[in-house]
Amino acid sequence: MTGIEVPLEVAALLCAGCAAAGAWAGRLRANRRLDPRSGAAGGPLVSLHKPEVLSQAIDLAARRNAMRAASQAVLHGRIDQLHALGPVWNNDTRAEVREHVAAVMRASLRRGDRMAHGEGDAFTITLAGADERAAVRIADRLRRRLGQLRLPQFGSEARLTASFGVAAEGFGDGDESIAGRAARALDAALAKGADHVVPASEIEEIMLLPAPAPSPASATVAGHSASAA
Repeated sequence: MTGIEVPLEVAALLCAGCAAAGAWAGRLRANRRLDPRSGAAGGPLVSLHKPEVLSQAIDLAARRNAMRAASQAVLHGRIDQLHALGPVWNNDTRAEVREHVAAVMRASLRRGDRMAHGEGDAFTITLAGADERAAVRIADRLRRRLGQLRLPQFGSEARLTASFGVAAEGFGDGDESIAGRAARALDAALAKGADHVVPASEIEEIMLLPAPAPSPASATVAGHSASAA
């Protein structure tokens, strides 16, 4: 059986027609999948066009924005070199350096953030609408910016370093509570040495850890001591 002989021109036309029909059918199926009016089986994006889904998404975004706007964080910091060398300067030089450094930090903050000098060489920055993670990023940015300063009072090659304690608003926290937590975090940063940022949650997690269980050797020694007594 040799089959049916078909002229070459006819065969080419048949192949082209089949290809065109296949392409048209593929486009039709794709359009149906992407058409939001085609029902649940028409595509995964159809539910986004339902009024109830859009309303829930808008409400969730509004709640998140409101919570973000109401939250705040506090940076409690100190310029390491200013604390070390400041006492040997006269009051005018000390004030000049403090104002210069403060102006650089203010220029690196966001609109709405507030900075105030504290006792000694400490300063406090209040960040509106920031959680702890965002506040740590801002503290790191300030450290990098200060590291680029070269002040003649410190020497032409001296790099400024700063230490920060960071605390963010938790459930029921007031302004004084946040500031106190940031101050304790700064103490922990200074205990590590110069140029460190410590979030309050880091030291608070350590404080909440359970006490380690006594080792078998220490328990044996304690038992012997009790029996001897």
